[in-house]
Amino acid sequence: MNHPHFHPAAHAPLAGMPEFGMPPIEPDKPLEALLEGFLDTIMRMTGALGGAIRLVSGTDPELYLGASRGLPAELSQKESRVGIACGVCGEAVQEGRVHYSDSAYCAERTPGTFFSTSCRGVVAVPLDFRGQRIGVFNLFFGEARTIGPEVTPLLGSYAELIGLTLENARLMRENQRMNLLAERQAIANEIHDSLSQNLFYGRLRMSVLGEALRTGDQALTERCLDDIGEALDSGQKAVRELITHFRSQMDPLGLHHALQMLIDSLKARSSISFEFVHPSIHPELTLEQELQVFHVLREALNNVVLHSQATQARLAVTREGSLLLFEVTDNGLGMADPASPAGHYGLTIMQERARRIGASLDIHSAAGVGTRIVLTLQTA
Repeated sequence: MNHPHFHPAAHAPLAGMPEFGMPPIEPDKPLEALLEGFLDTIMRMTGALGGAIRLVSGTDPELYLGASRGLPAELSQKESRVGIACGVCGEAVQEGRVHYSDSAYCAERTPGTFFSTSCRGVVAVPLDFRGQRIGVFNLFFGEARTIGPEVTPLLGSYAELIGLTLENARLMRENQRMNLLAERQAIANEIHDSLSQNLFYGRLRMSVLGEALRTGDQALTERCLDDIGEALDSGQKAVRELITHFRSQMDPLGLHHALQMLIDSLKARSSISFEFVHPSIHPELTLEQELQVFHVLREALNNVVLHSQATQARLAVTREGSLLLFEVTDNGLGMADPASPAGHYGLTIMQERARRIGASLDIHSAAGVGTRIVLTLQTA
């Protein structure tokens, strides 16, 4: 059959492709909407009355419908999956080049009248990415036509962009999976490093307590009861810390804003005079660094409010070369032995958070002289 030579519609000349532009690749936008945006652009450029993007199934020898425009709903549903060797689509996928055909084959195998009355010509363009065939996109025309040499490169360019979009979507899904697995691992690590250890210690002391009760050792019984009570207190605090950590997200305005809001809230619920000193240019940190720094400083400042009996406290952020220092000081009661982990489980968690981002945490305190906590982070 001799088909009229294919040319773009008069209202959408070849040079008009930049005029219409490509739909932006937005990771938070549904993939189907992205593909429909591509189809709208191509249809305007070519004068097609409909379009479809079919993707190679990863498990079955089929093409499934990723997006369509201008097709009746019944047809889109019927064509949601077709054999990988089906008609002009199969030829394009198997041979890796643009194919065209009249609509007779499609009219025979699909319901409705779209291919027998509205559509007379079908074009199939293979979709490749890095040498791998990932699908095909179709254009449907009101008359049968061939593909001119001036149009084929443009369709190929659109095919490459669609392939890139699909690959980006795949990578995004993989990243989401990896992030989910990493978050679950982080939860498991937190539970192991905090709650699990407290429960294990409490269980050991329960065994000793049982022996002390059997032998009537009153002193050992009291010590065991004190140790178990301390383990339960630490466990309860660890649970609260875990809940707070995994519920809270970094302020979208950044670490500086989050710290300022924290200071303001502490001022509102205590009589302590807080001072916040920071550089005029806020340091740029990764999201993980910001999150861990914030949790360490929040724990330190909350301890000031809850335990220090201080009247003045200060949070200072300074830079010394490539080092970024976060310093919390107060004029409160201080700690008799800040180096000892007993009774200072919050400090253990703070030190663990510092290690996660390659920072160091130094605590200087003595009874009656206040406390100074310095978090030091190496920056680029």
